[in-house]
Amino acid sequence: MPKPPLLLDACVTINLVAAGTIEEIARDIGRTFLITAQAAREVGHLRDTADGQVVIVQVDLSCHVRIGAFEIIDMAADEIPLYVELAGLVDDGEASTIAVAIKRGLPIATDDRKARRVCAARGLPEPTGTAALIRRYCEAKVLEQADVARLLSRIRNHASFQPPRNDRDLKWWNDHEQGDFR
Repeated sequence: MPKPPLLLDACVTINLVAAGTIEEIARDIGRTFLITAQAAREVGHLRDTADGQVVIVQVDLSCHVRIGAFEIIDMAADEIPLYVELAGLVDDGEASTIAVAIKRGLPIATDDRKARRVCAARGLPEPTGTAALIRRYCEAKVLEQADVARLLSRIRNHASFQPPRNDRDLKWWNDHEQGDFR
C-alpha cells in the first residue's frame, strides 16, 4: 500500500538531509516525501567540519532521490498561475510548494513563518514542521535519549536549525537536545 505523501519545502528538506537519515524518517513515519523542482533548486548546502574548520558542503539531492528518500515533482499547468501569484508573497520554493499543496490537496511541511501564514490565509491545514517530523521519527524508532540528542545536534550543527519560539515541539526538542528529557 502506498504511503501518504507529504510535500516538503527546501528548509525542511535541508534539515532532514542534515539528520542523515531522511530515507529512514520517511519510512518510519509512514510518508512519501515530495518536493517541487523549484524548492529542490533552493536546497543549497550543509555545514561540516574538516581539520577543525567549518566547510560548506553542497547538498546532492539526486542520491536521495535514487534511494527513494523522496521524489522531485514538477508543477502541473493549472498550478502555475497560483504559483506566480504566491511568488509575490514568499520565495519561489515555498510558492511552488503551497500552490501544489492547494491544487492537489496535499499536506505540507515548512518552518517558514511567511509560508505558514500564507497556508493559513489560503485555508490549508497547519503545516508540519521539522521538529514535529523528527519527534514522530524518534518516537516511531523508540530511540534512546543519547541517539535523539545526537540526531538533534546533527540538524542544529549541519543545517543551523533551531525550532521557532512558537513551535509546539520546541520544549520536546530543547529537552531532548540537552539530555534533560523525562
